Amino acid sequence: MNSYRFISIVMIITVFAFNSCISHDSKRNDNNSSNKSEISIKTESLDPVFPLPDIPSMITSKDESMVFLSKHYWDLFPFADTTLISQPDITEQGFVDYIQLLNDINYSHAVNSIDIMLNKAEVNADMYNYIVSLFEKYFYHPNSPFRDDELYIPVLSNVMSSDLLRDGDKEIYAFQQSMILKNRVNTVSTDFVYTLANGDNKNMHDLNSDYLILLFSNPNCSSCATLTHELVNSNTLKSIFALNSDTKNMLTVLSIYPDSNIQEWREALPNMPKKNWINSYDNDSQVTNKRLYDIKAIPTLYLLDRDKKVILKDTSLEEIENYFMKVR
Repeated sequence: MNSYRFISIVMIITVFAFNSCISHDSKRNDNNSSNKSEISIKTESLDPVFPLPDIPSMITSKDESMVFLSKHYWDLFPFADTTLISQPDITEQGFVDYIQLLNDINYSHAVNSIDIMLNKAEVNADMYNYIVSLFEKYFYHPNSPFRDDELYIPVLSNVMSSDLLRDGDKEIYAFQQSMILKNRVNTVSTDFVYTLANGDNKNMHDLNSDYLILLFSNPNCSSCATLTHELVNSNTLKSIFALNSDTKNMLTVLSIYPDSNIQEWREALPNMPKKNWINSYDNDSQVTNKRLYDIKAIPTLYLLDRDKKVILKDTSLEEIENYFMKVR
């Protein structure tokens, strides 16, 4: 008889509340299926509500054990039982544990695991749509602590080949797929024209700097103001900015106002950072209208290298600081 091993992780996650602004005149993707203001997940009971198969005794290494578990994590989950959709302490908590597991294994194994799991979920259309909504909630929502474009890509690939989506959802996921494939890490970023306060137009790719932080921001967004303050006062970034000289730029911040109320931007300009920063706006809102970048919310940060290749996409100040601490 098989015995079972169980995962029980006590977790309270509170996100999505104050981390970003959506500008009222920007054409953002507004997908209602992930617009929850708060996630609160807690599993207090240690009862074996989410059984997992035993790892075979011949598998002894941690890495092999994690890969095995990723492939078989959902083997004993009854996808046909739709009552589990309304039991987040079981299904959603199990899902959260699962996506943390994916972060601990090789990307190719994670992609394989996602395909296995979604194929199992196809036994029931309601369950399949619910599981897809969880992937969207945790991998795609701009304020999710688990947000991961690269792991969401195989989810969308599976979704686009499925016949189980609800009416209208395929169009939404097709849009997400088209956006998420833009400006991926290790690809050359899309060039665009930015406009300075004096009316001069410049191409982003012509900007000469070893590293370039793109900041899509609105001066009247409280989260944008907070992030701007943190960027200016970051000790890690200060140490990189200190390497700038008259003949060489090690790091530059290009701040782009992506909305259409240019007067609003001009009024805020005197209070914007000057040293090591370029403050600009997107004339005619080309970045937004042509959807050149996947700006789910503002502020949005990218880190580019000298050749404008994407190092970090839709990232955070903490991740940028960690990157520079590693390369110094």
